Amino acid sequence: MGYRLEHIAINCKDLQESVRFYETFFGGKATPIRKGAVGYGFCFVNIDGAPAIQLMESNGETGVHHYGFVTDEIEKVAAGLKEKGATIVRENRDPSGKLTTIFLKDCNGLEVEIRVPR
Repeated sequence: MGYRLEHIAINCKDLQESVRFYETFFGGKATPIRKGAVGYGFCFVNIDGAPAIQLMESNGETGVHHYGFVTDEIEKVAAGLKEKGATIVRENRDPSGKLTTIFLKDCNGLEVEIRVPR
């Protein structure tokens, strides 16, 4: 099964300030800020030659929230993770019920996102 690192998600104390930082110092291009399913604002900053950085509003915590991979074989990946005893945090499905995203915990307690390509 193939995996590609897609993004690193960072909790930010000030989302706008973080966007300016990555735009100013790394030439990043931010997507529009939108609200996540849990209600926090977020955006992606794309930097040439690097996986995206997802910046997420936080009311206190800062630092890495999760890192995300993409795979073309999400159903196989999900079955394999469960078979091996991974701690699945949640699964997201599209309106038709098709699995699109899995979140699990790594051995350090960080969340790992695995999703189908956007």
